[in-house]
Amino acid sequence: MPEKALILIVDDNPANRKMLDILLKKDGYETQTLEDGNNILEVVNTIKPQLILLDIMMPGMDGYQVCEELKASKKTRDIPVIFLTAKSESEAIVKGFQVGASDYVTKPFKPVELLARVKTHLQLRQSFEDLKESQKRITELETRNSILAMAGTANHEINQPLTVISGNLYLLEQFLAKKKVSSDQQKYIKEINRGVERIKEILERYRNAVELRYQDYAGSSKIVVFDENKSKK
Repeated sequence: MPEKALILIVDDNPANRKMLDILLKKDGYETQTLEDGNNILEVVNTIKPQLILLDIMMPGMDGYQVCEELKASKKTRDIPVIFLTAKSESEAIVKGFQVGASDYVTKPFKPVELLARVKTHLQLRQSFEDLKESQKRITELETRNSILAMAGTANHEINQPLTVISGNLYLLEQFLAKKKVSSDQQKYIKEINRGVERIKEILERYRNAVELRYQDYAGSSKIVVFDENKSKK
């Protein structure tokens, strides 16, 4: 959980907003307040709160509609929403969960209960973010290992015909050494040798590769660049 999580308070009652603002700041949180849910996505995308306390009964868009809008956006759907409601009927509570709320606190709320619920959902949100980051790292590691394995396979497969080319080129050079060859023919043989050596250098770099990165190529395409262990450079 961030050291100072930012909590957005959305309530049309000024007294409620003030009370929640004082309570949360006293417990170490940062706060922002709104008197209604108009332009909620714009506000949330700008300030990026870690949690939203949302009143249900508000003029214009009620809390249900605001929550639905938040959950419909890819950028805001993972932000936990705790409803603040004077309604204790099960239907109202169920509807809140149906539109995506994480929890609810009934008014008049108890400060200890509200702070406990806020802390719980912030911890759950952080655990979720940690899990996503771990999954991302696992995916990146699996991709890296797969590409390195493919490079190793390609290295092995290319080495075999390259050995044949190198051997036959050597025999050709020995044969031509007894013949009179033109300067152009000598140039062609040198170019072939350079090409063979260049392929060997590339394969050696692939064998020593321990990391890889993506690099922009033509247009929107990318290529994989293999980085060798610094100790081997």
